[in-house]
Amino acid sequence: MQLAPRLTLLFLLPLALLAAEHSLKVDRSRSFVDVDVDATKNFTAHLDRFEAKLTVDDAGKIKGAVFTFKFADLKSGNDTRDADMIKWLGGGSPEGRFELGNLAITPDGQGQASGRLSFHDAIDRIEFPVNLVKADGSYTLTGETTLDYRNWNLKVIRKALLFTVNPEVKVRFKLTATVVADPAKN
Repeated sequence: MQLAPRLTLLFLLPLALLAAEHSLKVDRSRSFVDVDVDATKNFTAHLDRFEAKLTVDDAGKIKGAVFTFKFADLKSGNDTRDADMIKWLGGGSPEGRFELGNLAITPDGQGQASGRLSFHDAIDRIEFPVNLVKADGSYTLTGETTLDYRNWNLKVIRKALLFTVNPEVKVRFKLTATVVADPAKN
């Protein structure tokens, strides 16, 4: 084989690898993200809106995920508490972003996810157990992890020496998604 065809193949290989990935569309009616907060009065905040971009390869393996959200969409059921959270985060419109680094799943669906979580101008690597169920053309990924918000340069919340928020919060999630039809194949 001559050098020119070899170089052409070498340059086209990354394009062929990218073409093998397919997007997943998250079904928000069957998905959730909740944050359990241990405080003087415990509560659970629900993430009302988020953006999740997931891709799978031709074999159906999740290859990538980027999850973004605005803290204004994290609702605790108490408007004053929600406003205080935004102030604690520095005001404005604080956002968060998780980028999947690795997802290792066993044949029974149990696995481990790791990636980078960024917010409050800080990034930390997180790792957590997950479960993946594939059925009827949909993917359901569930998991939970405990995060220490001090890892993102946030101070422990204390008010009037009576109210304290534990710096460790539990994040629970369920994302249900289906493969987006490739318009070129229709």
